[in-house]
Amino acid sequence: MTDILPIKNKPVRFAVGNPNGLSSNSWKVWSTKSGIYITCRDSFREVKVSLHTSKRWRIGFTDKAIEKRPDLLSSPEQNRAWEVWDRPGETLPNTTVAFHLYFPTSELALRPEHRIGEEWKDAIFFIDPAPPGRMKILTVFFMRRDLTPLFGSEPGLVLASFDLANGEYVKLIAHADPDTNIQEMIASSADQARLSAASKGVHSFPPDAYLYFGGQLHDGSRYIMGARFNR
Repeated sequence: MTDILPIKNKPVRFAVGNPNGLSSNSWKVWSTKSGIYITCRDSFREVKVSLHTSKRWRIGFTDKAIEKRPDLLSSPEQNRAWEVWDRPGETLPNTTVAFHLYFPTSELALRPEHRIGEEWKDAIFFIDPAPPGRMKILTVFFMRRDLTPLFGSEPGLVLASFDLANGEYVKLIAHADPDTNIQEMIASSADQARLSAASKGVHSFPPDAYLYFGGQLHDGSRYIMGARFNR
C-alpha cells in the first residue's frame, strides 16, 4: 500500500503491527476546515484529540460518548475535556510538533481474532512495528510550508498529508525512536490507575486489561500511549 502514500485530504486509518499477528488498536486521523482530529476506532473510541486551527487544542470525551455513558463524568457540570491547552511554539523551522501516538512493540496486544467489527472493515494501513529497544511513533506536524520535517533518529514514513483552510499543512509521519524509560512510564501509570480504581472500590481487573494514558513533552507537544495493564 506504500504506493498510495501519503493519503491526502481524507481520513487515514491505521494500526501498528502485523496483520497476521499482534497489532495495536485501529486509529483514525482526519482533517476538517476547523483542524485535525485523532481518535481510536475500537476500544478507546470514547476519546478524541482536537487540534483546532484556532490554536486552542483539547483532548477529552466525545459528545456521543457522554450521550451513551453519562457516568463517564462525575457530574453533569463537569467539562468533558480532560485537558485544554494552547498550541505550542515552533521547535523546528516553520514547524510545530503537535501530537504523538506511542506504540511500544512490547505493548501490541490485538490478535487477528480481535480485529473484527465495522472499525476493521475499512481500508487499514498496517505499519511495521519497531525492532527491540525502539518504539513506533506516529507524530502530527503543523507547518507553514509544505515540507517534510526531519524528526527523530531515522527517516520516517509520511502516512498522510493534509491542506488546511487557513493555508497551513499537516503531516502524519510514522518513525521509530528508542523506547528509553517507557517501561518505567507504563509501570508508574498502571500504579496510578490502580490507586484511582481502588478509591472507587475496584480492586480486580481482567487479565487482558489495557491502559491508555498521556502526557506532555518538553516541547509542549502531547502524547497518548496504550499498554498492558497487568505487568
